[in-house]
Amino acid sequence: MFAYTVIRTMSQEQSTIDKKSSDEPFVSISETALTSLRDVIKQQDKKELFLRLFVQSSASGVGFGMALDTRRSDDDHTCFYEEIEVVIDRISFPYLDGASVDFVQSEEKSGFQITSPNEHLIYNASGCGSCGGDAGCC
Repeated sequence: MFAYTVIRTMSQEQSTIDKKSSDEPFVSISETALTSLRDVIKQQDKKELFLRLFVQSSASGVGFGMALDTRRSDDDHTCFYEEIEVVIDRISFPYLDGASVDFVQSEEKSGFQITSPNEHLIYNASGCGSCGGDAGCC
């Protein structure tokens, strides 16, 4: 599995719909992120790779992660965004339904960024919600 560090950001609220697989993508991927993902997948030289999005815990709190994966679970939610297959496990799905994936590059930081309209659900379930990025937890 090839993992990335993800920059967390907040977005507006949106209701979550329970779905296993969909013809309509339940995430969006920017053109910059699509280009970067295509390049990474091509470098891996494995046709069966897909993009897995998930909720993860870290020293700085709870956030989102992503990885290229080949292993599936029966209860994964799956969709395609253009030619990129996106998979989210059932526990992470309520937090990532409607998420956006982007690739940002600046002098300060570079990498994939996941923004979800449901990120508030993580904070409501796990504490005060004032923990952020590199600041550590309250």
